[in-house]
Amino acid sequence: MAKNQDNLLNTSALAHSLYSDILRFVKSKVNQTEDAEDLTQEVFCKIAESNLEEISHVKAWIYTVARNTVIDYYRSKKHITSPLPENELPDFPVEADEASFDHLNRCIRPFMEQLPTDLRNILVWSELEGKPQKTIAEQLGMNYVTLRSKIQRGRKKLGKMISQCCQAGVPQKITEISTPSSCQC
Repeated sequence: MAKNQDNLLNTSALAHSLYSDILRFVKSKVNQTEDAEDLTQEVFCKIAESNLEEISHVKAWIYTVARNTVIDYYRSKKHITSPLPENELPDFPVEADEASFDHLNRCIRPFMEQLPTDLRNILVWSELEGKPQKTIAEQLGMNYVTLRSKIQRGRKKLGKMISQCCQAGVPQKITEISTPSSCQC
């Protein structure tokens, strides 16, 4: 019983001597002061439950416990996202109007016509007509993974052709998009 009491006294003395150092260390890793204090308390609870006589470098071990406690804190922390307030939401139209879709369709069609027939058909069905990729794969008797790969390859080719022709940039506003006279858009 006396040995347990000695161990408890040693742990208590160690806690008093290192508490501010460990708290400062944890605060440097955690943004919230209250969380840092809670984690420091958790570190010292773990120390109290341990047998310090078996540890050769006690101070280094305590810092390792503190570091691991911080790591566990971040692993278990749920990332809560809050919605933006109404007045901070960007002013974008929720649905594209028919005229915008028709303009975009007229712009993209000439480029799609330059694609190989199999890629063109798959992209028209998937991207312009909105057919599910699994349905297209079944209709063509093609493996779904192969179809997805072809769609990605077609998108890359299409994007490369459009960027080479139009040299599209990111305007300040969508309404400021202008196409060079050499572009087919």
